[in-house]
Amino acid sequence: MITGGSQGIGLAIAQELHAAGHELFLVARNPDRLKRAVDSFHGRAQGFACDLSDPARIAGLTAAVGKSGFSPEVLVLCAAGFGSPVRSVVTPPADELRRLFETNVLANYELVQAFLPKLRSGPYPRIILIGSTASIRPDDRSLYGITKWALRSYAYSLRSELKEQGVGVTLLNPGGTFTQKRVPDEHTAPDRLLESSDIAKLVSALLALSPQAVVEELDVRPMLGDTY
Repeated sequence: MITGGSQGIGLAIAQELHAAGHELFLVARNPDRLKRAVDSFHGRAQGFACDLSDPARIAGLTAAVGKSGFSPEVLVLCAAGFGSPVRSVVTPPADELRRLFETNVLANYELVQAFLPKLRSGPYPRIILIGSTASIRPDDRSLYGITKWALRSYAYSLRSELKEQGVGVTLLNPGGTFTQKRVPDEHTAPDRLLESSDIAKLVSALLALSPQAVVEELDVRPMLGDTY
């Protein structure tokens, strides 16, 4: 199961895992974009349109997955909310921080709670959280960074709690990455940011390790470093 699976990093991960033979269940906010993504996998993917910032919709997702007969062995939690471009943790309204927490932290918490029983029953249970290098920059100065720091703390705690149950947890922190919304232009050279496929290849490699091997945290940045 891949959240945020209809575009950007999430879709790139889906494409890489499809090529490796995985069956997919994609979750995304936009129904039309989700349908196009699901259809592109020619019967090897299912999907459910869901705004993960709404707890009631997560309950609907859980029911839809159960009805579909799909039983996820791996969660790739990639959906993310992005705040305003204002680089401040003082001036943006509190509602913006609350909204980002709902998508970037609370939704992932609820999804793990909902699907952990199914993961435990699988032969290779893994949870991969797509974080950000914003969570390891002490001078990030953004509401987005605050939520990714919180996600990082959650990932570490989750790893500690689930290791005795045989469930591997990995936090993957990408730096700036080209997506459908962020493309090369007059301000950003084609080699200045990561490709979405870079992240996808790393996720596929994580799932090719032996069952006893877990990468706990992985940081990947553009060659020239992060941009602000």
